Amino acid sequence: MNFYLISPSQNNINFNLKNFEKISSIINVKYLQLRPKFDEKKFEEQFLIEKYNEFNNFCKHKKIKLIINDNLKMAKKLNADGVHLGQNDCKCRDARKFLGQSFEIGISCNDSIFFAKEAQKNGADYIAFGPAFRSVSKVTPKKNIDLNDLKKKTKSLSTPYFIIGGVNHGNIKKLISLKIKNVALINSIWNFVEGPVKSAELYKKTLGL
Repeated sequence: MNFYLISPSQNNINFNLKNFEKISSIINVKYLQLRPKFDEKKFEEQFLIEKYNEFNNFCKHKKIKLIINDNLKMAKKLNADGVHLGQNDCKCRDARKFLGQSFEIGISCNDSIFFAKEAQKNGADYIAFGPAFRSVSKVTPKKNIDLNDLKKKTKSLSTPYFIIGGVNHGNIKKLISLKIKNVALINSIWNFVEGPVKSAELYKKTLGL
């Protein structure tokens, strides 16, 4: 199973390079997304700059894609590997025109195969579906996606997709049973009571690695 790690939305003592290096040696991390959520834009940009500089060299060495959430200008300024966009953000085609062909573009598609096919048609490099389970990282009125139904519908997609939202050490077994290949994690890594490294070790054990 491949993992897409998303940063905490605020400064978190557990979100640091030392922990990330250990985590990536335990589970198969393919992406790291920086997703700050501050009241003031200047603090979000400060977070992006500081964390990009902290993680960039290691990510390049390990071929882990470093992704910026929403902010196209910062993604281009930092020369990140890509950007992740929601349905209410800049359109995929416009983002591609602004960033160029070398940047990866990911699109959140909620539970919609229609959105996913549109994203695929418009050149998205990957798609995210969610929430899979009740999320403590993102307050949303959205219902959980029907994983069994989604698994059937995604057979028509050629673009890789990730499952996001409330994934933890217990419910990931449902994703394993459905042979889901790509999973995004936030809270269950950075806010795990025994720390992020122990969390990664527990995921490894659950996956039988």
